[in-house]
Amino acid sequence: MATINDVAKMAGVSKGTVSSVFSKKRPISTEVTERVLAVAKELSYFPNHIARSLAIKKTMIVGLKIPISREHAMSGFEVQLINGVIRECSKRGYRVLLDTLPEHDDPIHFAVDPVDGVIMLNPRTQDPRIDRYKLMQTPLVLIGRPDPMDETVCYIDNDNVKIGNQVGQYLLENGHTSILFLNASSDMTVAADRKRGLYEAFESSGVSTEHLKVMHYSRKQHRNPTHYGYVSLKNSYGNHDYTAIIADTDRVALGALQATRELGIVIPEQLSIVALSDDPVLAQETSPKLTSVELSAELLGSEAAKLLLKKIKNIGIVQQKVIDAKLILRESCKMYV
Repeated sequence: MATINDVAKMAGVSKGTVSSVFSKKRPISTEVTERVLAVAKELSYFPNHIARSLAIKKTMIVGLKIPISREHAMSGFEVQLINGVIRECSKRGYRVLLDTLPEHDDPIHFAVDPVDGVIMLNPRTQDPRIDRYKLMQTPLVLIGRPDPMDETVCYIDNDNVKIGNQVGQYLLENGHTSILFLNASSDMTVAADRKRGLYEAFESSGVSTEHLKVMHYSRKQHRNPTHYGYVSLKNSYGNHDYTAIIADTDRVALGALQATRELGIVIPEQLSIVALSDDPVLAQETSPKLTSVELSAELLGSEAAKLLLKKIKNIGIVQQKVIDAKLILRESCKMYV
């Protein structure tokens, strides 16, 4: 079996150059790269990832934790975010290990993956995983802020208070004061921030929150986000005169739209709907087209990956970055008169 030394000798380069061609750790000229790859093909040489990991004391793998239930297909937001992480990591020769399994609160069951660092989506309030990674000295970047705030933790996030406020102001300015907010799980920091922003919109407008109802996604009660949107509206609409719904994601909005069809509710004439995430394909395919918030998921992913790769080189680095979001007006909202 050919070794890296055989390839280096035949290609007329150093062993380090051969390693860099395959790892992409440092730029190598096109001419040298092509020569090394041609020799490797001729000798049937394949790099041994395990051996390389032992030699450089790195796995060259980044962990990406996005827990997804068995009944929940990946959303457009999650797919775009993953694309952003993979694109950035690939540039620097890193693989991405995608972990979609739900985490256990019991530290005995805490997964320790063979990775150089971890990107973790949607941290929870008082999330025990953050402290565990600190104890293990594993570089960590959150997508979503920690709660309580911790200045020693790296994270990338949208300004979710501002998002809640912006959507609230938009609906209030269009005459909607009776609103159903289908929020994320109550233990997620994003849920608290968006709720706070929405309440601030009511307060600054001098409107009572008497007719504002907030519900939360429950992993125990709801099979998936679409089911959450469907049953929440189906079971509550007759008891409340909502004129608008704010849905945590476009999948939740999709479930709510399904319920409106069964209840004979016309969108947006009788009920307006806004989704707090934007899957461009899904939003355009719904009828009517869905008003939603563009969170720039791919940018969130790429910025998280950039920050983690910096932290892998220097674990002492601490940065937080906020990515702008934008309300995109389509057809599912109308002024309430």
